[in-house]
Amino acid sequence: MFLEFICAVVLALVVSLGLNRMMLHLGPCLGLMDEPGDRRVHSKPIPRAGGIAIWLTFLLVIGGGLATGLIKQNNHVSWPWLSAFFAGSLVLIVTGFWDDRTGLRPIVKLGAHLLAPTVFFFIHPIETGLFSAHWHWALDYLVFLIWAVVLINAFNLIDGLDGLCGGLSVMATVALAVFAMTQGRMDAALLLLVMSGAIFGFLKYNINPARIFLGDAGAMLMGFFLATAATDAVGRKTVVGMILLPIAVAGVPLLDVLLAVWRRGARRYFQNLLGKKITGGIFDADGDHLHHRLLASGASQHTVAVILQIVAVILTALAFLPLVFGQKMFALSLVGFLLVCMIGLRNLARIEIAHTGSIVHFAIKRPGHPRRMAAVLFVYDLLVLLAAGFVAVMIETNWLVRRLDLDKISHFVIIFAIMGSLALWKVRVHRRLWVRATTRDLISLQTWLLIASIAAFSLFSMAYDDLEWCSLRLTMMSYLIACAGVCLPRVILNLIRDLSMEAKQRNSKLIADGKYGTMVILGAGDMGALLLDHLKSSIHDLYPGIRVLGFLDETRVLHGRQLRSFQILGGLSMVPKLVKESKLEGIILAIHNPCPELLEQLDELAAEHNLKIYHWSAGLKEMARVEADLPDVEPS
Repeated sequence: MFLEFICAVVLALVVSLGLNRMMLHLGPCLGLMDEPGDRRVHSKPIPRAGGIAIWLTFLLVIGGGLATGLIKQNNHVSWPWLSAFFAGSLVLIVTGFWDDRTGLRPIVKLGAHLLAPTVFFFIHPIETGLFSAHWHWALDYLVFLIWAVVLINAFNLIDGLDGLCGGLSVMATVALAVFAMTQGRMDAALLLLVMSGAIFGFLKYNINPARIFLGDAGAMLMGFFLATAATDAVGRKTVVGMILLPIAVAGVPLLDVLLAVWRRGARRYFQNLLGKKITGGIFDADGDHLHHRLLASGASQHTVAVILQIVAVILTALAFLPLVFGQKMFALSLVGFLLVCMIGLRNLARIEIAHTGSIVHFAIKRPGHPRRMAAVLFVYDLLVLLAAGFVAVMIETNWLVRRLDLDKISHFVIIFAIMGSLALWKVRVHRRLWVRATTRDLISLQTWLLIASIAAFSLFSMAYDDLEWCSLRLTMMSYLIACAGVCLPRVILNLIRDLSMEAKQRNSKLIADGKYGTMVILGAGDMGALLLDHLKSSIHDLYPGIRVLGFLDETRVLHGRQLRSFQILGGLSMVPKLVKESKLEGIILAIHNPCPELLEQLDELAAEHNLKIYHWSAGLKEMARVEADLPDVEPS
């Protein structure tokens, strides 16, 4: 078996090298040329026929092996499977060919994305592993269809740099092949390794500087193959395994898809709120993909490809830990995913966060309907309280495995929801202005929920004294879950606005042209913090084009620290460096009563570096009475 694997991979590599070499000359004759453009990173026309070469290589090697008997037919590697893959992939190859040649509408490509897995499934049905064997086949079909369409689009969107899509595909196929071997699925491993050999042959001509591209046909083929092969390679696994499988197969492309849908949807919705003409659909291309952002930061194509492939390796390793070593490793994977998400969202999702923050800000500024909002929040809180009690009951009974008196224990859910709703109504939590919430408001909310939880515990314990310890555990779990659920919508709006302002200030592409430009705030005290709060809550065009780099302060002990996520860069001696490296255009003085020496120093810096100086302050001023100029009227 080991010798068979080596021969198949080497044969696929040799055939792929020859076919890709041929496509370098055949691509221009077929009209499959990728011309330079605004969204392109290459400067000369390049053939995009590598996907066709990979497709032909795979079919020739597997088909030839089956025909000659070098590859024995079994559950996975068989003529029915190859026929199904050929028919489904042919739909994508033909669609991609015409899209690469003349361009197709997004709706047409989406139709092909739906048709290809449908053809495959009805020729060679597969089980996704999410449902029992006696469940209707339509559920497996629906899951497989969604899974295939998502992966097809994921690899199609990520294909934007030399060696990126091919490199990610190789890592996915090799990782899945190794995993299939550990599960005893040698048939699935053989298919995956043959495809990896075909992709390796393509990468010989695709590594920067690329001489050939995958094209839409090839990128869609990568996603389709992984959608079919990955499902069979894993076999019937647990739900946890099926959740981790997409991350293991296509973590980086799937992240790019999620960001694209989020970004384009937020743009369209914000344009609709402003009453502007909606430009660009969910499926329309843009220049804000992951590789575009890393390129904009100054990294080279090779560096960007390596970075994204390293991220893919990390995600694959985290996803495979529970799949290989069991669910006892799931907690470790979860912690790893949370760390990756935190770092990724802060550094890679700034555009999406900025658009979402603009929507939230605009919605807050619009006149609302207090009664309608209070009713919505009341219903939401009631559902959260019911859900918190239900989840606590499920945990206490080990998801109904432990034999407890469910008739009694289920009453706790109702009691907890009623007491919690009464407490929230008493404190008038639904009528507070939560967009201006303070820490005191949140503490008050949690305190009243605690009082309600204690009351629910007392009532339930008096009614069922034989379940006293059980009711205590239920109360603690319900309270913690309810606190998180009830507080979430109260804090999420301000959190999004904070993240949105931070994202805009850290990304010059998100700042519209205006008269202010790049600034630093002089004074990391109360006035500086107040200025940031003002920028967060002001309308988006009040200070057009303003971008805050951070703070300057002459107090040395503050240097290197952060205030509201903005770094205190140093003192005024940093100004020449900031002018040179960050193109500093002005300084905002956020000190209430600056001394004359400081003002004189600012004047010198402004004259030397052509900077603008602004003064931010807040204070009370008595308004002078304005008396109307009324005509004299004689008393009647």
